[in-house]
Amino acid sequence: MKYDLVFDLDDTLIQTQAAFRHNVDLCANLVYQALDEKVVINDIKEVFNKIDLELIKDMGFSKARYPYAWESTLDLLATRYNIEISSIVNDQLQSLAKTIFKVNIPLQSDTFIIEELSNHKDVASMTILTLGEKDVQTKRVMETGLVQHFDNVFITSKKDINTYVELNEKLSNPVMIGNSLRSDIVPALDAGMKAIHIIRDSWSYDEIEHNHRIEGIKSLVEIKLLLFGNLVNL
Repeated sequence: MKYDLVFDLDDTLIQTQAAFRHNVDLCANLVYQALDEKVVINDIKEVFNKIDLELIKDMGFSKARYPYAWESTLDLLATRYNIEISSIVNDQLQSLAKTIFKVNIPLQSDTFIIEELSNHKDVASMTILTLGEKDVQTKRVMETGLVQHFDNVFITSKKDINTYVELNEKLSNPVMIGNSLRSDIVPALDAGMKAIHIIRDSWSYDEIEHNHRIEGIKSLVEIKLLLFGNLVNL
């Protein structure tokens, strides 16, 4: 049986959360200094995380959300502790937050399997489905060095059941492979697709309650045995 394998990008193929965690550390330290060290760094991160998650409701996964969440965090805490923040510090924080969209994010260690699977077009086609703004996600896709192994790349501003219904119509036997239960797995299953959850470093937004029985793997290499058994001799 031939499958149309659909891979998420962030945290499935590349180490996005690790890159964001590093940037969060840098931004939180800048805020810590701006607040005269009156707020511990972990509390700054907690405030930021709450604001960032709340902003998703209105701003989605636009690249404006993340730096705005930091601006809002600094403003809220500065007001709470009656500390005046200069425009220079605000500009520094915005500039630092925006570097997350410029850095080259490393591949996951198991992505060598992508090239190997792509050599077996008789049993699998290969697609990337990634969430975010086109310029950011295009840059990230191209920097993976894997794009030549994929038949399709789809960049979308949202991943919901409608996204997967449309994908199910474009592909004959799609299997969604991703780390996010909320964005990759549950809506794909709701749309009647197959889905495989890869357990990766993630963030709280990715969690969601569900009633599905979900296949879970810890490495992309497990896809071979799970879907193809001994049919593909890699």
